[in-house]
Amino acid sequence: MDDKLRQLLSDQREFVRVREWEQFHTPKNLAMALGGEVGELASALGQLLSETPHTSPIDEIHTEVVDELGDVTLYLLRLYDVVGIDPESGFDGVVDLPTSPCRWPSTPAELFAVARAAFDLAGTAGRLLESLQWEANSASMESHARLAQDLPPRLNATAVSLRRVGELLGVDVIHAAAAKNGKNMTKYPVELSRGSSRKYTELDTGAH
Repeated sequence: MDDKLRQLLSDQREFVRVREWEQFHTPKNLAMALGGEVGELASALGQLLSETPHTSPIDEIHTEVVDELGDVTLYLLRLYDVVGIDPESGFDGVVDLPTSPCRWPSTPAELFAVARAAFDLAGTAGRLLESLQWEANSASMESHARLAQDLPPRLNATAVSLRRVGELLGVDVIHAAAAKNGKNMTKYPVELSRGSSRKYTELDTGAH
């Protein structure tokens, strides 16, 4: 396994462990969260690809796109890990891309390629969600064993689609995920988030 991927998985497991979030990380919950992040990535890409004037500075849009790529990657890797499937089967041969600055797509052909890759990612993630939509929301070993047999093709297809989006944007998705994991450490302090499923925006207020 690639050293960067191995380190990210280790860091992610520790991030979850110290916050006692294993109880929330069932395959179904993770797939639902993954689907939500793919939607947020599509929204961010929509701003990037828009022909109308941007409502946000372009640098902010770029940052948002990279962050969302990181989020999708984190949830996908966590799902691989929880169901006991080696993520290298989907991330094998990841291209080592520069992190910044990167040249964003600008020609019609480049923009079309990004849009098409994003559609493909939405499709593969949707099929992954479909595999888990009627799954009992439990983390039983029996459930994990069955999923470990049924999910690899759809997990790997999602990983390939995700990597393609990253490559077209010049973004190393593993690096983006590691950076976002670092940001999440600040967003979710252990003392405030331990054992809680609240979003980071709710931690200070105690809202549920």
